Amino acid sequence: MKFLCLGYLNMDAFDAAPESIRQEILTECFAQCVPFRATGKVTLEEGVQHYSLAQSIRPVNGEPTVTPGPLFPAAAQLGSVFIIEADSMEAAIALASLHPAAILGEQYGFAIEIRPLQ
Repeated sequence: MKFLCLGYLNMDAFDAAPESIRQEILTECFAQCVPFRATGKVTLEEGVQHYSLAQSIRPVNGEPTVTPGPLFPAAAQLGSVFIIEADSMEAAIALASLHPAAILGEQYGFAIEIRPLQ
């Protein structure tokens, strides 16, 4: 089975941290990605650029309408996406638990959402 995993963080809190702290956390994140990827079960893993660069498309009167910003503004913003292959949700959770967003950045609201793909 494949699982879509979404990594979240409180981007405003992270942005407010000093640059040296942000760089330290990102360095730790990149290092933690090594054992995560080494599982061989990660088929895609990418960071997502800042939510201020997002564009949203919604139907309005049957036509696609583009608006700037994320679809649903929230304190927790999407920071990364990854797809893993696992035999069960429990196995997917074990694999996703190796991702930096499951280990680091508690003070910035790091978190992961896991969804099975069809």
